[in-house]
Amino acid sequence: MKKMMVILFALFLSFSAYAQSADVITDILETEKVTFGQASYITAVQLNLVGEKASFEESVNALYEKGFIQKRVESDSPISALELAFFYSKLWNIKGGLMFRLTKGSPRYVYKQFQADGVISLDLDPSSNISGAKALSIYTACVNKYSDFDVSSVSMGAE
Repeated sequence: MKKMMVILFALFLSFSAYAQSADVITDILETEKVTFGQASYITAVQLNLVGEKASFEESVNALYEKGFIQKRVESDSPISALELAFFYSKLWNIKGGLMFRLTKGSPRYVYKQFQADGVISLDLDPSSNISGAKALSIYTACVNKYSDFDVSSVSMGAE
């Protein structure tokens, strides 16, 4: 049953992340600590800043040039839950609370908004490194909460 859920989860992520390489999604899913490169890849591909075949380094550079990353980082450096939430916040139009709007979506208030919306659990430390499975789970929660994608409209049966 658990194997089937992982397969369905990976299949859903592949579909919702548009046509990103299944190998990249699988690698992210299996990693213990998500890196800036992996998070940047998901973000940059969805924003059409890089193509599906881009490297993690190219993805990091694209986000640096857009101002999503304030200082140069190595693509293999672990990313915190706070930084991951900030990346994901750029993918959808999030209507936040007063402080979220006043700070124009600063990472701190993005994180708090994600907690308030149930996208991130209240007990997750913002400075902690998270697994690939958890990062993709947060991504899926964002898709469900902030996009107009309806998972119930997807047919899982053979046609």
